[in-house]
Amino acid sequence: MDSLSLPRFLARYFPTFMGGIFAALFSLACAIPLVSASYFAGASLDEQVTWSMLGGMAITMVVVHCNFMVVRGRPQWVWGLVGVLVLCLLAVLPTIEDRPHKVIYALALLFPLLGLLLLNSKRHREMRSKLVEIRRQRESLKTALKETPKKASRPRR
Repeated sequence: MDSLSLPRFLARYFPTFMGGIFAALFSLACAIPLVSASYFAGASLDEQVTWSMLGGMAITMVVVHCNFMVVRGRPQWVWGLVGVLVLCLLAVLPTIEDRPHKVIYALALLFPLLGLLLLNSKRHREMRSKLVEIRRQRESLKTALKETPKKASRPRR
């Protein structure tokens, strides 16, 4: 493993990592109004806003948790992000029947696709593998520190 300093690591991988996060959040921001106006048209505006906010916060927490776990060296959590992006994309596609605003609809299709592209990029996969290596080094250091016998302190006279 070539050793990257923290500034070099961040300069190389941080834009891709943040791009994936922002793509997921912008996907939600575009999908939630389209979905609530299309699927819950019969509900009052207060109910639409309440459930949109609660659903948006819950899915945002999923995105945050999945990204936190990826940073901690658990790359399988990227599938949670993929699920959120695919869910946004599939939920928005049928709303074309209600003739939504063209720009919002286009952005609601663009952001999930962009997020999936970023998550599948070579740089994001490389970052995840490096984070797994860092996790393994951290775990081996913890076990090594636990195994070293502590010095017996001598009583003072």
